[in-house]
Amino acid sequence: MFRGAAHVFAIAFSLILAACLFPSYAVAADAGKMIEQMEASWPDWLPKLDKCPADLMPQHQTSIDYSIERCSNALNQCISRCRDRDASECYSAALVLQKVKSGPVSEALFSRACALGFISGCTNRAASLDSASVNECSIRTYNLACDRNDPWACTMIAFHLIRGIGVDKDYARARKALSQSCRLGEDDEACRYAKALLKEIGD
Repeated sequence: MFRGAAHVFAIAFSLILAACLFPSYAVAADAGKMIEQMEASWPDWLPKLDKCPADLMPQHQTSIDYSIERCSNALNQCISRCRDRDASECYSAALVLQKVKSGPVSEALFSRACALGFISGCTNRAASLDSASVNECSIRTYNLACDRNDPWACTMIAFHLIRGIGVDKDYARARKALSQSCRLGEDDEACRYAKALLKEIGD
């Protein structure tokens, strides 16, 4: 039973990244080198992965403003701006690097984006933790991020509430969360999956 739920969750998690374009060969090569360098030296500004994103999430939040294309075309500058505390560039860089090699560097960039107030960074970091095994940290992060109007966080906590994964089943709470999943428009992937979940529970 859990295996089937985990399979559906994997589909949901893949949708979080579906809006990202696959990088070109040149971008992938540059990103691969960047990952190797950062893994080898682990810059002091890059956070370790021992903290729950819910505990990193500040009271303030930055606006949703990121560009995969811009970061792909100028990866070094994007990483540099992330180092200089630009949350949007941290998030963009994480998405670019993740498409090449999902691992500690991209996750650390999501964590940095999260700590700097880019709430979707918190959600993505929580989702990677959740993909291995459902844990209290992920659930707590989704709840907090949904309270701060992150569409994917609302979709993800609703998914858990509908399936009863890591929490008790609660369709009423799931519906409330899903009502916030379309904040970025009907074409947003979080909204599309939210509608599928609503259809599943009869709404």
